[in-house]
Amino acid sequence: MERGARHRMPTLLRAVVAGLAIAGGAVSLVACAQPSPQPTPTPTAIFASEEEALAAATDTYAKFLSSYEAVSATGGAVLPAVREYVSAGYYEELKSANIVTENGWHTEGSSTFEIRGFDSLVNTAEHAEITLQVCRDVSMLRFLDQYGTDVTPVERLNEVPLLVSFESDSPRSSVLTIRGVGTWQGHSCSSS
Repeated sequence: MERGARHRMPTLLRAVVAGLAIAGGAVSLVACAQPSPQPTPTPTAIFASEEEALAAATDTYAKFLSSYEAVSATGGAVLPAVREYVSAGYYEELKSANIVTENGWHTEGSSTFEIRGFDSLVNTAEHAEITLQVCRDVSMLRFLDQYGTDVTPVERLNEVPLLVSFESDSPRSSVLTIRGVGTWQGHSCSSS
């Protein structure tokens, strides 16, 4: 009798261990089957690519030039028409350094431009800053005085190398405004 009891004990023990193993496996399967928590999305940059940033900056500059040249054709009297394309600081610069208005001149014709590339690009989820290397061809743009006499400086370059800087007009906005225009030092549009 003692012998049979010994024999049942290991069988019972084996059954309990096997049951625990099956139960543990089932718990593991349930744990694996539950969906894992989704990662929090990382904020993306304002522009999805350099090409998108370049297109936005080019569009803003083209609209600005068209508007600015229309203003210059009137003698600069309606400068507020360009306000939506420029930052507050650059707008003040345009107002204070307007050679056309100061001299009572106006312009005739228009310019064209070619983007040569990025000088710099900052593109985060909150803010974008872009500086483009631009060659502006002003050969068809003339300055005329109040009598219609051409007063365009003879020594003026027909192709002007510029650095045009843009920035987001507000946080997380893909709308760009021109922050400033400077000379692209050490570059010549004709030799680039």
